Amino acid sequence: MLSMTLVILGLTAVSLFLVLQGIFGVPIKGSITLFFAVTALYVFTTSALGLLVATFARNLAQASLLIVLVVAPMIFLSGAWTPPEAMPDWVRRLMAISPLHFYTDASYGILLRGATAEMLRPELTGIAGLGCVDLLLGLWRFRRQFS
Repeated sequence: MLSMTLVILGLTAVSLFLVLQGIFGVPIKGSITLFFAVTALYVFTTSALGLLVATFARNLAQASLLIVLVVAPMIFLSGAWTPPEAMPDWVRRLMAISPLHFYTDASYGILLRGATAEMLRPELTGIAGLGCVDLLLGLWRFRRQFS
């Protein structure tokens, strides 16, 4: 998991500095360190979600299909493709189960608005909370398989 996190953070740095700043000239207003910390927290959350999903599968093929069933709604509920304001109220409430929604809001806040960790407390709490719940459920289900 650590090696995957380092690869993701490295490619995030390439995307941020080479593509966003280098090619498109997007100014970064916030803390780069905070952005990478939030990205690492999001990687933890998605890894925990992967562990949880894997406990429901009997083999890699099933796990891959289950991930598709989990990731697609997560993307649609993130607010990255469709603004939350254009969604019905009940769908906006469902966005609270998508860690990508919190990560998208935090990333935009840091990079475009210069938000601080204090300003992003709800988003950081959402990402960390979902990650901890997923990890605890995943570990519980994983250990239960050997009992």
